[in-house]
Amino acid sequence: MSESAAEPGKLRVRSGLAFVQVLRPALYALLVLSALFTFWAGGDIAGKALPTWTHVAAPTLFAIFLVVFAVYRFALVRAKKYPAATGFFQVGLGALIWVLLLPGTRQKIAPPPGVEDDVAVLLSSPDARVRALAAELAGLRPQGSRYAAKLIDRLDDADPAVRSRAHDSLVHIAGTDPGSSSDAWRALAQQRGWGR
Repeated sequence: MSESAAEPGKLRVRSGLAFVQVLRPALYALLVLSALFTFWAGGDIAGKALPTWTHVAAPTLFAIFLVVFAVYRFALVRAKKYPAATGFFQVGLGALIWVLLLPGTRQKIAPPPGVEDDVAVLLSSPDARVRALAAELAGLRPQGSRYAAKLIDRLDDADPAVRSRAHDSLVHIAGTDPGSSSDAWRALAQQRGWGR
């Protein structure tokens, strides 16, 4: 009796393992390419932005990698050359990573573009210490004039530390000091075009 007639299942497994051994270099190439596209899709590289189609390149390449990897792992498991639990775990982890690479997932995790910081909100905090720190921080921010209206409102704050920090920040932003009166600062803000 020939070997093919005696154990056809073993031969299929053996030929399947030989096939996936050929695909091993392709696995590494797909993984490296998907990693490169993942990093490039996050922003500019050397001042150059990639086209929008590159946002779907990483999950597509990783999906192909995952299919080939799953075939390879399950062939090893079937040949009893790899633990089944480890193989299933690795494929499941790969599926989770693929979901995180999807463009829609990245948009939900990342903050929406154009969202401003919370300094303006913190300037209205019920805690005077938070308002004072926010007033000081507003004066140190680039384009601090966007906080001018809120800082001017803080010149009439009940807490003297908040008033002092708001005044110092306004002087830093304006480069001049028309005094501690909120009306004088509003007039200056109107002259300079600092909108509310």
